[in-house]
Amino acid sequence: MKNKAKRPFAFVIFGILSLIPLDASAAVAPHSKEYMEKGSALIVTGEVVSLSSKTQKSKEEMGLLVARDRIYKITIKVASLTKGETVKVGDELQFQAWQPSIRFPPLPGPQGHQSIPKKGDLIKTCLIYNRFTKIYHPFMPNGIKILHNGK
Repeated sequence: MKNKAKRPFAFVIFGILSLIPLDASAAVAPHSKEYMEKGSALIVTGEVVSLSSKTQKSKEEMGLLVARDRIYKITIKVASLTKGETVKVGDELQFQAWQPSIRFPPLPGPQGHQSIPKKGDLIKTCLIYNRFTKIYHPFMPNGIKILHNGK
């Protein structure tokens, strides 16, 4: 008799637990050069003239207990333009990249952009334009390539 009384309770608990969404976040695989070239709004090469960062609550990982991201604003002076028409050689172009600052519980593998340049670095980047935020972002994780370390 006791086993039969426990079954409905076990089914209720199992049913409730099965409704809880599980977060299966992990690292994003690097994109091929061809894929990034085809999907980019801009492909530019230039020197990083300014770099700033701030840490904020993550917009990428909503379900985590604690998730903070470091958002980088990167400004480059365009040296060459491979794709796109919205900028010219000599213009300054600003875009944003991000890396996780805090993740608890930690997620497997690296997240965010894997190459964050420093001021003075020569970089090539494949950028996507977000028409809602009106901000350029590199492909994640490998949309920024550091060609030469600067100062």
